[in-house]
Amino acid sequence: MGLRHSFKTARKRIDALDGEERETLLAICRDIRHAEETLAEKAAPELANCMACRGLCCRNIHPADIITEWDLVYILALAPQIEEALAACVAREGFFPADCIFLENGTGPCIFPDHLRPERCIISFCRVAPSIEKEIGRVMGGFSRLIRFFMHRPFRRAFRTLISFTAFRRFPNA
Repeated sequence: MGLRHSFKTARKRIDALDGEERETLLAICRDIRHAEETLAEKAAPELANCMACRGLCCRNIHPADIITEWDLVYILALAPQIEEALAACVAREGFFPADCIFLENGTGPCIFPDHLRPERCIISFCRVAPSIEKEIGRVMGGFSRLIRFFMHRPFRRAFRTLISFTAFRRFPNA
């Protein structure tokens, strides 16, 4: 479907949250950011190579194959100030493989703030050192938790409604 669709869906998902759900989302996203920060610290040499490389990871790609709706939810939840820049990038998405649309001026660096990167962008390395596998797992686990939050949301809402209704029926004059 492409990043335009994912971007719109991410916006809708965030906008549909009530206050309690938004707080839960922010807590999940902060946990992911913390996991990304830890990974970045432990993988500093590998990330330094990435920044100097300007290689295939960001070149000749389909961004929608790398950046998901869940990445956009994560980024928009924690950095709503870059929504306009993201929208402009998404509007430039082409049909054919090209350099990543999120590279400033088409060459880099990435427009995403440090420690607020899409999952695949932060966990992909040319060589994975055993010392960072645990941190990669934490980032991946955080994104899995984010997905589960949205997948289970309708059930949690129904349960909360049922509990409220049951309490009301039990104590109608309270």
